[in-house]
Amino acid sequence: MIENIENKKIQINISKELFEIPDNLKYEISNFWDGAKSKNPSLWNGKLLCVSSYENLENKVILTCKETDYAHYLYDERIGLPNEYACHSLGAGCLLETNDRYYVLGELNENTSFPHCIQPCGGGAEIEDLKNGGIIQTIIRETKEELNIDLQDGNQFFENKIKYISLPENKLHTYMVFTKCLLKMSKSDLEEHYKNYLRNLQNNNQEVELCKLHFIKRGKAKEQLGKLKNPRREYLIELLEYDSKNN
Repeated sequence: MIENIENKKIQINISKELFEIPDNLKYEISNFWDGAKSKNPSLWNGKLLCVSSYENLENKVILTCKETDYAHYLYDERIGLPNEYACHSLGAGCLLETNDRYYVLGELNENTSFPHCIQPCGGGAEIEDLKNGGIIQTIIRETKEELNIDLQDGNQFFENKIKYISLPENKLHTYMVFTKCLLKMSKSDLEEHYKNYLRNLQNNNQEVELCKLHFIKRGKAKEQLGKLKNPRREYLIELLEYDSKNN
């Protein structure tokens, strides 16, 4: 479910309490993680924020989080957990649109946790991000790492502001905060920009998170994404259609 949170303050509280999981589930998650790690050694089980409560008030949004880890998140994404133990992770991303009206989506690389999944630029919120400027810092960091687009450089975009939140629904347990960014680049400009960035990453043996970009024409999300065989984030079509209809 997508909600518009434009012009609202984002308040994120981090509880001192860790997320509690029963011992039997901890054992299952640990065994699952060992298997996932053996198949993909690049996986890393770091700290992760899990949303324990969410309030959408008149002038602000309040998210209260507890710490858990990535193994908990990945188990919930792949296997599933009862709601009381689900990993309602906190993430953030940027819905990018080119100046010729194409949404910019990335395809996750083979060595990621969800190979070939199509999603907007973004990822998990880190505690250091929140300490150093808030959830917008996650969006700035992820956009720079994945696309080499600097959301602190006004020469690259017309506007960028927090606009949407995707809420947990059905099998989707993640809270995702999104900015909407209108780029000064066209589709062809960005294709060339990313091709050069990808070549640079590969030449320097650096991590490649997105193996490919997909461009979805505004107003054509369901039609164009329906032709792709890739997995995609559950919120994706709703997010693109919501933005197309309301902007």
